[in-house]
Amino acid sequence: MTAAQSASPSSLQKPRLLVVPHIYADAISIREIEFARRLTSRFEVFVLKWRDALHVDSTSALKRRFKQFSVAASSAFHSQKTLPPRNGFTPIELPIWQPILLHRLLGPARALAFCQSRNRRALYSVIKSKQITYALFANELFGTDRIPQIRSAFDVVDWFPEHEFSAARLTEIRANLRRTATNMDVLFAVSEPLCEKLARECTVSALPLPNGADLSRLRGVDPAQVRALRAKLGLENKFIIGYIGNHGPFTGVDLVVNAFLAARNRLPNATLLIIGPAHHWQSLLDANRANDVIATGGIMPSEIGTYFNALDVGVLAQGITTGTDFAFQIKVVEYSACRKIVVSTPLETWKRLAWPNVLLAESNAAAWADAFVQARSITWQSDWDRFVEPYDWSILSNRIADALLAPSAHT
Repeated sequence: MTAAQSASPSSLQKPRLLVVPHIYADAISIREIEFARRLTSRFEVFVLKWRDALHVDSTSALKRRFKQFSVAASSAFHSQKTLPPRNGFTPIELPIWQPILLHRLLGPARALAFCQSRNRRALYSVIKSKQITYALFANELFGTDRIPQIRSAFDVVDWFPEHEFSAARLTEIRANLRRTATNMDVLFAVSEPLCEKLARECTVSALPLPNGADLSRLRGVDPAQVRALRAKLGLENKFIIGYIGNHGPFTGVDLVVNAFLAARNRLPNATLLIIGPAHHWQSLLDANRANDVIATGGIMPSEIGTYFNALDVGVLAQGITTGTDFAFQIKVVEYSACRKIVVSTPLETWKRLAWPNVLLAESNAAAWADAFVQARSITWQSDWDRFVEPYDWSILSNRIADALLAPSAHT
């Protein structure tokens, strides 16, 4: 008897899907959680939740390392608990072993294998107790072996800067990905360039599944709220260039600040707004407060749509590495959903898509200063909406549901 056959009649109203995100967070948009919210129309959805040691920020590397170890240690001994439903899905907290605890002792590969073996037991207990019949993985922490009677998909949500890894480690990673693909019914990857890379280097076939945006929420912000936010920030009648995100070392905030300073004489009434945590860049931002550079720090998730709409130009300044060139940057979709002009570094996805509102500028202050000036002269055209609308999270989620519910090729 399968898990689906043993389920109660009420649970058979919808198939039961377990979602394992690459991280779980409430304060930022997480790809698999956005999907989980929309997949509730076709599944009864459960989402695994744990505190991820890599999703920790601090003002110094030493403090961050200590916090990471503390989070990982507490996570390993957390009790399993089903939480009240939220956004239509049911979160389940689990004790999770994270490789960062054992990297120095065992090395990356053995540390991951050790954690997977322990986390797999917790995963099976959820599958059994919740009578799961489908699974969507975006994390290797639970292993990727085939689970009997469970139709599974794995989502490659991003790639990584390969120059930071040895040739031997890259070979291991590619071999692991091939094994993962063999054990899954469906493999997704976040961009077409990444799908091509996986086919070329790993002989793996993946379906492109880009990042998206909640178009109705972002476009439904009350203009009065936007005016109130501008007034609160003292930016009424200002031309606002904004960078929204969690601004770590790779986000190029220094490029944006230097380009803004270089363009100020050509941009009367302009302000640069850095929105979100930016500890790494704090000294640079503090030094330029008098130059119309404003840093908000972290903001409430409920306010993010208002900030997007308050901008005149959105920016994405990530440097070009394999970690960024094969990604699909969600911020560009969100800026565009709010009908903003965007200035970005020439990342592969945005070169291919060639959206008319996205200006690509080489990673130097002079080129970006010129792009800021050009952006001020561009007005959003109504027919540009058609470029963004296929990237609504609901549309993308249906791709997942269709692939999971399709007949299995495995016996």
